[in-house]
Amino acid sequence: MSAGTGAGTGAGILRDVWMDAAAELEGAGIDDARFEAEVLLRHATGLSRAELYARLTDPLADDAAAKLRDALAERSGRKPLAYITRAREFYRIEFEVSPDVLIPRPESELIVDTALDHLKRARIRHGRIADVGCGSGALGIAVARNARRMELVCTDISRDALAVAGRNGAKLLPRRRPALVQADLLSGVAGPFHCIVANLPYIPEERLGTLEPEVARNEPRVALTSGKKGTELNLRLVAQLASRMAPNGVAVLEIDPGQEDEIAGAAHRLMPDAEIAILNDFAERPRAVRIAS
Repeated sequence: MSAGTGAGTGAGILRDVWMDAAAELEGAGIDDARFEAEVLLRHATGLSRAELYARLTDPLADDAAAKLRDALAERSGRKPLAYITRAREFYRIEFEVSPDVLIPRPESELIVDTALDHLKRARIRHGRIADVGCGSGALGIAVARNARRMELVCTDISRDALAVAGRNGAKLLPRRRPALVQADLLSGVAGPFHCIVANLPYIPEERLGTLEPEVARNEPRVALTSGKKGTELNLRLVAQLASRMAPNGVAVLEIDPGQEDEIAGAAHRLMPDAEIAILNDFAERPRAVRIAS
């Protein structure tokens, strides 16, 4: 049986196709070309990793070959891998992504870890979570899947982003689907929330031109920058927290290294009784501000 769904074997066997695809991506300057070629080949054939390795001598079907050619052309043109496969793993969960949302990054897992640690230490088992500027919903859904008695509210200014978050919520939280609210941060959204997580746009405008082509050409600008300084949206959200956070609640905001003093300072002024901490990522760079009420 041919790998893929169509009849025909014009492209060669899977092992050779994989190696040829890796060489093409390497020639296009793609890092980790062998791994990405494997991902695209599995995407084209519909095979799991185990199935692909078990069938490396099978021929590639013509329709899968055509799908792979298209995918290789997109990736060689620096379209992000996740936008081609429409999937990204985050916090050991596979999320749907699309060009309407930011692709979840590994460093953002710090936000989830920090939120869950607070909920555990504070013994908060029931309550509400808000994922502000949710995009795909990765942050909030990852927290809610591990805080199984809490309700999730996802807000975003983009209706298209909320649609992606809604599909992820229906698949990953089928019994507790998140409430989807089209809103500017938490404007018009009533508290209290026991946990607020946010990865808002924070890249300063002047740095947009220095981003990798995958990011600069493909990811939505509205999900990358909030203005000249990059701190604009996080500062506006900090101003909303005092009236939205439940007693003993927590807010965890992702930041760009170098923004920590401004965001933490604003939180100190607006919530003088709160416990505020700056958290480093795996590269020991400031990556988040935790605000505990």
